[in-house]
Amino acid sequence: MRRTLLAGALLAAAAVVVAAGAFAIQQSGSRPAETSDSAGTPSPVSPGSPTPIPSPGTTDSSQAETGEADTGDRGEGIPSGAPAPAPEETPPGGTPPEGPPPEGTLPALVSLPLPDTATAVGSIVAGFPAGVIPEPPDSVVEVSSVATEGSQLQAALSGRTTLTADEVLDFYRTALAELGLSDAPAPSVDGSSAIAFTRGNNSVALTVSPIEGGCRYVVFGTFTAGS
Repeated sequence: MRRTLLAGALLAAAAVVVAAGAFAIQQSGSRPAETSDSAGTPSPVSPGSPTPIPSPGTTDSSQAETGEADTGDRGEGIPSGAPAPAPEETPPGGTPPEGPPPEGTLPALVSLPLPDTATAVGSIVAGFPAGVIPEPPDSVVEVSSVATEGSQLQAALSGRTTLTADEVLDFYRTALAELGLSDAPAPSVDGSSAIAFTRGNNSVALTVSPIEGGCRYVVFGTFTAGS
């Protein structure tokens, strides 16, 4: 009788253990998974729930990290924030202004062969470069000369004219400017005016002095002959 009761008690205890295990397995299968939020508090996530889809107009985190953005109307291949290309400027009239002609395009002031060295009193000496150093109007030549060495030519002219000193200065400014020589004031003695003309290796010095009834002038030029 005692053995029968002991066996029944053991069977009843085993049944309780099996029932408790089955209940625990059922509870663990129905419990939702837990995730932690930013504060560390677990938040339930239902099994099988879909991943949230960002609303239109939001920027994906990968785009924010790489700096890429939708180009939209800006055109493809232009990164966000890049400056727009500056439009090409067109000068007034559609063509750029032209500068002065290069030195090599101007004709030589004197050419080979050069004249022999000589001097003339009261007239223009033979071989004098009258095309570069012309006589002022209404003038009387006192002395003229030329001197040469290799490709170098020196020419001098002195005389007097009924023109004023300013008129003689203007005469040579105009004549030599047409040949491409630029002018600048030069030192002179009291009562006189002087101008220096230059173009490359060529130069002309002019000095004028007022006299009664006009002025006296002296012109001295140094030139490099072209072939």
